Amino acid sequence: MTSKEYEDLSVKEFTKAAEIYESDNAGVYKMCKKDYPDVLAELEKEPFTDLLDCGCGTGPMLTLLHRKYPEKHYTGIDLTPKMIKVAGRKKMKGVELVVGDCENLPFAENSFDAVICCESFHHYPDPQKFFDSVYRVLRPNGRLVLRDMTMDSAAVRWFCNTVEMPLAHLIGKGDVRIYGREDIRKLCDNAGLHMESFEKRGFCRLHCVVRKPQSTVDRYDSITDSYKQSRNIYDNVLTQDKWWSKLYIRLFWGGVDDNDIAEKVLSFIPDDLSGRLLDVPVGTAVFTHKKYSAMKNADITCLDYSEDMLSQARERLNDLENVTLVQGDVGKLPYKNETFDILLSMNGFHAFPDKKAAFRETYRVLKKGGRFIACFYIKGESKITDSLVRELLVKKGWFTPPFDTADRLRKRLQKAYDLTDFKVEGSMVYFSAVKR
Repeated sequence: MTSKEYEDLSVKEFTKAAEIYESDNAGVYKMCKKDYPDVLAELEKEPFTDLLDCGCGTGPMLTLLHRKYPEKHYTGIDLTPKMIKVAGRKKMKGVELVVGDCENLPFAENSFDAVICCESFHHYPDPQKFFDSVYRVLRPNGRLVLRDMTMDSAAVRWFCNTVEMPLAHLIGKGDVRIYGREDIRKLCDNAGLHMESFEKRGFCRLHCVVRKPQSTVDRYDSITDSYKQSRNIYDNVLTQDKWWSKLYIRLFWGGVDDNDIAEKVLSFIPDDLSGRLLDVPVGTAVFTHKKYSAMKNADITCLDYSEDMLSQARERLNDLENVTLVQGDVGKLPYKNETFDILLSMNGFHAFPDKKAAFRETYRVLKKGGRFIACFYIKGESKITDSLVRELLVKKGWFTPPFDTADRLRKRLQKAYDLTDFKVEGSMVYFSAVKR
């Protein structure tokens, strides 16, 4: 079925159910009432001012919230006009009701402190669009509280999704899919959200709390602190010049040699370059200092957010007159459009807090026909590496989600660049791309 067909089924189903949805004759919909106390309890844990209810129906959760916190502002959105019409009869002050699609939330960025979604999510044809929209409308550190159906067993979920739901479509139900823990985790990771908790409560209910990360500035500061704490081991890990760093790379990164990847990446840059090159982030220049020593005719700018990293880079590059070191944010590069002939980014994109801004800014300052050359971590190539990144490196502040898969990165680049080289080694990618 197409997305439109799923949506039409849902609208038809809930148009019929609207008048009885909150009554004692609601049938299967009465089960939804069991979710409300847990959602209220979750919201009580942190203060909020503006809340969005996705798939609000006739507004039962909005009614409970309005009674408990009448001074706050609420917005409810639902795909079914009849549901919104019935909810509007309650005439709740401070409650805005909108007919709309939860996969394309019609609200400005950073509009809400909290988003709730109760027993509506399994009706969404494109769940990733919903999570992406939630990320956009949530304020930094805001939460999504998600309640829906689930089953622990992957086999049971498969049966529900491939057998039960198609049969339900025949009787007019618009259900699309039910999800497990890893399904939700992947959706969160792709959207840049953090799944704080996922519980199965009762017979078949998931209770999930998802958070939008703190502001970009705070995340940069967190990254800076993390790299400051690791300054004495940073180079050792990359160059594998200690026994423990070799063991770490072998166990968790499949033995991928950063020295080898760095050599291949830097080979894309000609020694006789006479144009301008931007290196972001320069890090400690552990791999680039020898290369830059040979590039006598190039105008090289090395930028990093961390002053601690820059201080180490200065020690290596200080005697090179054609190299300038700058403290700055890749998301707000202080350069005019089409300034540089080459944009180099080694081991940076997996750490950048705002990757959309990083891709946008690096493209903006690169000349047409210029080269974007980079290497960084990608997910989906190794479960061991992905687990290490998720459970340690992200929590320590060294890496920042979301992360691209190889396929997703390739498609992203091909929208604006011609790929001349694109290689995957273990969980690392390196490439050279020409700006169109």
